Amino acid sequence: MGIEQGLPFDEDQGVLGGKEAELQAEIRELRGLLERAGRAGRAAPNRPAPKVMAQQLALPDVVRYPLAEFAEGRGKRVPLPESVEEIAEVIGRGDAVRLMEGTRASGKRRWRRSLYVPTDMTAEHRIASMIGLEAATRLSFSHGNCIVELPSCFALRKAYAADHALRLRDAGASQAEIARELGVEPKTVQSLLDAADYWQPRLVR
Repeated sequence: MGIEQGLPFDEDQGVLGGKEAELQAEIRELRGLLERAGRAGRAAPNRPAPKVMAQQLALPDVVRYPLAEFAEGRGKRVPLPESVEEIAEVIGRGDAVRLMEGTRASGKRRWRRSLYVPTDMTAEHRIASMIGLEAATRLSFSHGNCIVELPSCFALRKAYAADHALRLRDAGASQAEIARELGVEPKTVQSLLDAADYWQPRLVR
């Protein structure tokens, strides 16, 4: 009797155990499908190459940004290189020039500056320290995971140097004093003063 009573129980237990195992397997399969679907909808995290990261960490500290201040003020009508102008449309003219001034030149060409822009911007990042977190975040939205080229803004530099030389001369400085102030050869001062005749009508007073 005991055996007959025990058989149905054992058979039911086996059936229930099999169904439970099947359900658990289905649940695991569904979870796997959901995870794969979620990953398919997200872009894989982009990480810069170690060499690029090292270059960013090695960037020099910058205390002042005279060209950026000039670009926002008297030099606001001086044209910028196309790549810098494109960035200026996102973060503003002054901040675009600040990035150029605060980025170390790379390669054999002294005018070439390359800057990696991460997709995830933090307040501690070098770019945020130069232009502020708000502007840096906008830049990460538009240029995230890109290496942007930042030419040296030759026309802006030329206009700034010419304007500065003229202001020093008007204040009574000699050409030798202007040369020391600007860190150029004395013979260069005259060419800057000559260039000032071209730039003065194009600067904002």
